[in-house]
Amino acid sequence: MNIDKIKFLKFFHDCKKNAIKRIVKCYHPNCNEKSINSHILQKNGILSSIAKDNHLWEHILNQFKEPHFQFKRTGINEIFSFNCFCQKHDSELFKIIETENINFNDYKSCLLFTLRTIYNEKFRKEVNIDIYQNMLKSELTENFDREFLQLTLEQEKLGLNDLILNENDIWNDINQNTESYVFEVREISKIELCLSAFYNYETTFEMNLYRFKYGKDMERISEIFINLFPYKDKSVLLMGYNKKDEKSVKGDFYTYFKESEKRVQRKLTNLFLFACETWVISEKLYFSKFKGIENIIAFASKYSTENYNERQTFALNMFSENFKTEMQKWYSKYK
Repeated sequence: MNIDKIKFLKFFHDCKKNAIKRIVKCYHPNCNEKSINSHILQKNGILSSIAKDNHLWEHILNQFKEPHFQFKRTGINEIFSFNCFCQKHDSELFKIIETENINFNDYKSCLLFTLRTIYNEKFRKEVNIDIYQNMLKSELTENFDREFLQLTLEQEKLGLNDLILNENDIWNDINQNTESYVFEVREISKIELCLSAFYNYETTFEMNLYRFKYGKDMERISEIFINLFPYKDKSVLLMGYNKKDEKSVKGDFYTYFKESEKRVQRKLTNLFLFACETWVISEKLYFSKFKGIENIIAFASKYSTENYNERQTFALNMFSENFKTEMQKWYSKYK
C-alpha cells in the first residue's frame, strides 16, 4: 500500500469518526437533548439471547485489509447500535417492545421496530453525506472522479429525503393514532441472526430507465422494511410497507407470508447477502455457516453493488446444512 493511499484511508477514517461525533442531538422531533448510544434491536432479550460471552459477529468494511469486507467479533454494548434518542425518549418511547412478551399484533409495536430501522439508516446517510462533503473539499481527493463523488453525495441526499417522508408518516401515526403502514408477522425456524433493514422494491435498472426516459428521478421509491430476530424458540419475521406504495409492492411482499418456509428462507438469504447491510450473527452461526468462506461473502457484497437487478434471486439457503457448498457453487459461476 503506497503512502498516498495510506494518507487517504486515514483521512477517510477521520472523516467518518468526526461525522459520527457531530450527530449529537436526539432524533425525537422537537427534542434538543443529547442522544445516547441505542441498540437497533433491544440488547436484553434479543441480542443477548444469541450472544456468547457478551459478543456477536458483524460484517464491516475495512479499507486497510483485503478483502475490504470483513467479519468482526464485537462486544454487545457496542454492536448493532448508533446515536439515536436521548435517555428519556429511548426509555419511554420503546417501553412496550422492551418486554419479555411482545405483542406483534399491536400496530404501534410493529411501528416502533420500523422507526428504529429508519433512524439507523438516517444516521448512516447523515454520516455518509458529511464524509462526501469533506472529501469534495479535500486536496487528497483531487485525483478522484469528482463528478462521481458529487453524484454519490446527491444520491445520499435524495435517499435521506425519502427516509424523512416515511419518518414523518410514522410520527403522525404515533401522535394521531393513524395507520399509514401495513405490517405482517410470521414465525419461522430459529436462526441466530438479527437483521433490521429496508430495501427498495424498484431495481437500479428500473430507476435508471425512468431517469433516462423522463429526465428526472422517480418521485417516490417504494421501500419494504424488515426485521428478523430470534424470539423464544422461533425467529420472528416482521415486515412492513407504507400504504402509499401498496400498488407497487403488495404482490412481492405477501410472498414472504404465503409461500413455503423453504422458499422464504431462500428469499431471506438473498436479502441478507445482497440487499441488507444491517445485521449481526451469533458465534455459533459464524463458525457453522461463514467461517472458511469469508472471501465468498465479501464477493457477494461486491456483486450486489454491481448488480442492477436487485430482485434477481439465487438458490441459496443459509438455513440449510449445505449453505457453504451452495455458496461455493455460486461463487464458481459468478466470480
